[in-house]
Amino acid sequence: MKLFGINITRDRGAQEPECRAMAATPGEWLAGEGCGCGSGFNAYEQVVWVYRAVNALAEQVANVPFVFTRGGRRAESLVTGGPLHEFYRRPHPGVNRFQYWELRVMWLLLRGECVRVPVFEGRRLRRVVMVDPALFQHVVEDHQLAGWRYCGGDPRSPLADQVFLPEEVWFERLPNPFDPWRGMAPLRVAAVAAGMDQAAAALRRGEIDNNGETGLFIRTDTLLSPQQQEQLLSALRQRKRGRGCADRPVILNGCSEIIRPTLASNDAQFLEHRKFSRAEICAAFGVPEEILTATDHAKYDVMQGARLNFIENRVAPLCARLEAEEEGTVRALDPTAEGWFDLDSLPIMQQVRQQRLAAAKTGFEMGVPFNELNRVLDLGFRPLPWGDRGFVNRQMAEAGRMPDPAKGGGTGNNSIKNNQ
Repeated sequence: MKLFGINITRDRGAQEPECRAMAATPGEWLAGEGCGCGSGFNAYEQVVWVYRAVNALAEQVANVPFVFTRGGRRAESLVTGGPLHEFYRRPHPGVNRFQYWELRVMWLLLRGECVRVPVFEGRRLRRVVMVDPALFQHVVEDHQLAGWRYCGGDPRSPLADQVFLPEEVWFERLPNPFDPWRGMAPLRVAAVAAGMDQAAAALRRGEIDNNGETGLFIRTDTLLSPQQQEQLLSALRQRKRGRGCADRPVILNGCSEIIRPTLASNDAQFLEHRKFSRAEICAAFGVPEEILTATDHAKYDVMQGARLNFIENRVAPLCARLEAEEEGTVRALDPTAEGWFDLDSLPIMQQVRQQRLAAAKTGFEMGVPFNELNRVLDLGFRPLPWGDRGFVNRQMAEAGRMPDPAKGGGTGNNSIKNNQ
């Protein structure tokens, strides 16, 4: 543009490296840079255990019903329609309600952060745009968060390059004791294990492509000319036919000895190393190996216990974290409503509730009031008017009492009396 006759242009190409440099910290470890895996390494795309662990957790959270009530979780006023359901049915034109929760969890696991940009029409929330957190750079002034700078650098990105105020961005992150502004992802902890697994898979792939060969060494007593060396290498290359096909025989003139190297003992154990890498990846994401169907001897009872442990100790805390962050979204649509994940509706949790009901029945027969059992065992029932009273079987009668040894009482049957 021209200002006072002077041509003023904005060199976007000169600013793009600066924005990418600022966003390099959360992006380098996802791309493998800095962990010794190579700049072309992407753990989520190239390591099956990372992909499966992230998707297993994201799919499980997205499969839990997200319900809305008024007056608390145990209230009867269940919200079954209105703007809440219209929004969560499709929070964005390109994202449905299942993908909405999946993407939330994926960004938290891969980046340690999730950035949502709400779009309002007047005072009504119309949609939410999810953007890669690595493209956002926090702006801090006077030790306070002053805003967010978004550098997409691509015309296909969902947002144009701009600066947001803190209240214009819904930012959530996993705890990071080393950075008060950004989160720390589980993938950063599992980066080394993921790189080792990918390297072991690449080693196996190269061995298969070479029909199990690790290369050949040619030893000669005389010094070969460059032309002779090229002839030998050309003959060795022509003998290869690719995977699954036997190599052609070859005659090498002027060659004294051909040495075929073999794998070292520690290199031959890379399958065992992959199992340890898999265990480390699952531990970093908090997903049991039984959930990924990766165990060698997985029995039904073991898998059932692992799934229950997965729901109670991994999915439930993550759902509670999402509920706390989603409170602002729900209140923006309906100030009187509350949204929460109904974990008790899952089939495995219904089985747990049946076990708690069996324990409550035993306690009730012992005279424990129903309301007390409902509170202690978290049965999910409303307090009953008669629930504070205890009941026992009317056919029960006192059979007797143990004699006092200090008084010299015996322990025979004569100390038992029947009061029927």
